[in-house]
Amino acid sequence: MRGMVSPYRIRLKRKQRKRLEGTVSRRNPSHWLVLRAHIILLSAENWSPSEVADELVIDVQVVRRWRRRFLEAGFEGLRDRPRCGRPASIKPKVWEKVATLVVQPPTKFGLELARWTVREIASYLKKRFDWTIGRSSIGRFLQKMALRPHRIQYWLNPTDPDFDEKAARICKLYLSPPPGVTVLSLDEKPGIQAKSRVHATRGLGPGRPTRLEFEYKRNGTRCLFAAFNIRTGKIVARVEADRKVPRVIAFLDLVCSVYRRGRIIIITDNINTRTGPDAKAWLEAHRRVSFVFTPFHGSWLNQVEIWFSILANKCLKHRPFGGVRALANAIMRFVARWNRELAHPFEWTYSGKVLHA
Repeated sequence: MRGMVSPYRIRLKRKQRKRLEGTVSRRNPSHWLVLRAHIILLSAENWSPSEVADELVIDVQVVRRWRRRFLEAGFEGLRDRPRCGRPASIKPKVWEKVATLVVQPPTKFGLELARWTVREIASYLKKRFDWTIGRSSIGRFLQKMALRPHRIQYWLNPTDPDFDEKAARICKLYLSPPPGVTVLSLDEKPGIQAKSRVHATRGLGPGRPTRLEFEYKRNGTRCLFAAFNIRTGKIVARVEADRKVPRVIAFLDLVCSVYRRGRIIIITDNINTRTGPDAKAWLEAHRRVSFVFTPFHGSWLNQVEIWFSILANKCLKHRPFGGVRALANAIMRFVARWNRELAHPFEWTYSGKVLHA
C-alpha cells in the first residue's frame, strides 16, 4: 500500500456493505452516488486514498472527502448536502395544484382532452389561475414525482370465478404432463389477410432500409387451425375458409388421425364451437380425447398462441400474397419446415399461482 496512511479508516458492517453493493449493482442510482459507493467499498478493503483515486480516475481529495463524510454520517453522508442559491420562484401551492390535476382526467375540468400533456397543463394554469409556469419546469416536476400522464397501461378484471383453479390445472399439464398422454394446445387464428402491395417493394441498401408501399390490396382471408404438441413442439395445422363448427370437427378428426393411439388432452378456448352440442357429440364418439378449457380472458395460457406469434413474425409479416391460395401454401410450407427443423417445446415458467395486478 503506497501513499500516506489516512486517519479515516473504513470498517463496514454487514448491512452497510450490502447497501453499498446494492447501490453499485442497481441501474437507477445516479452516477455520482455509484462512484461514492465505490470509493467506500474500496476503502474498506484497506486501499489508500491514492490507490482508490488511481483506480477510479478521480482526484485524491475527492476520495478523502467522501471517506470523511461516510464516517461522519454513514450512507446518508454520501448524498449531496443542501446548497445555497436562488430561492424557489414557484410557490409550493402551484406544484400541489399540478399534482392534483395530473392524476385526474382533463374532462373533469371541462377540457375535451383524452390525457394531460405538459403544454395543456401550462395552458390550463395560465387560463384558470393566471400562473405562468414554463413547460420545462412542469416536466421536471412530473419526472421528480414519477408521474407520467403520457403512459397508459392496460389491465383486466378477471371475470371467471374459477380462473386460478383452471390456470393451475393447465400449468400442471405443461410442467408435469401425464405419462403416455399426448397433450395438445389447440386454437385457431382467424382473419389472416392475403394482402398484396399496389407497388413493388424496394430492397434495402447501404444506409437505406427496405421500403414497403403503404397502399395495399386485400385478396381475401383465411383461418388457420393449429394444434401444438407441448412435448415435441410439432404442429398439426390446416388452413380453412372459416372457423365454423364443421371446420372445427374436421380439424379434430385430423388431429386424431395424426395421433392414432393413446389418450389425448386438448387445451383449448371455451368458445361455442368447443362446448356446443356438435363438439359434445364428437367427444362422445372419441372417448380417448378430452378438453381442458382455458378460463375466460386466459388465452395467454394457451401455448399455441406463442407459436402463432412466431408464424406471424417469421412467415407473414410484411409479406405480399396474391391470393388466399398463395397465403395457405406459404403457411403450410412454414409448418412443414417448423416440424422438420425448428420444432421444440416451449419453456413454461408460470406455475399457476395467483397473479396480482
